Amino acid sequence: MQSRRRKIFTLTVCNVLVWTAAAHLSGKLEAQEAASAQSGQQAHVEKGRQVVGQVCVACHTNILRMVQVHRQSPEQWKDTVYSMIGRGAQVMPDEVEDVTAFLASNAGGNGQPSNRTANAGRPGRDDQQMPEGEGKAILQRTCQQCHDLATASTKLAAEEWSAVIAKMMTYGAKLTPADQQKLIAYLNGIAK
Repeated sequence: MQSRRRKIFTLTVCNVLVWTAAAHLSGKLEAQEAASAQSGQQAHVEKGRQVVGQVCVACHTNILRMVQVHRQSPEQWKDTVYSMIGRGAQVMPDEVEDVTAFLASNAGGNGQPSNRTANAGRPGRDDQQMPEGEGKAILQRTCQQCHDLATASTKLAAEEWSAVIAKMMTYGAKLTPADQQKLIAYLNGIAK
């Protein structure tokens, strides 16, 4: 009887040790998988950063500001990337996920970048130097979602501003015809 109890005790201890070792090993494997997944995600983000730096900045010189203002889910960013491909962006099919990962990882903030961020490295005006008026409010509300104030300090003829604004409307800028006229008048009235 004593021998049988000893065998049962020994088997129980062995089972506990095996289960403990298995649980410990499982935890290590999960940690390694999580670290590997995070490392893989960082690789996607880095590759996406490189593609954005090569492709997107050709049209969007202030891409990081745009990304920070437009807080979107990864699926929405993917839709945006496909939309830009439809407009001629040279993003390869195997780069879409990487660009999406980069955009999603850099979006956020409070949605209102500072003037320092908006005008970093660009000559031009800051918000305090812009003349007051309805046009300024329209510029801030609509144009500054993607563009900094230095863009507005470029002197263009009225017809050119009309073409620029019409082009921006095709890209999704939302302006009423009355707001378009007020904005053109404001941009033409800014002393350059």
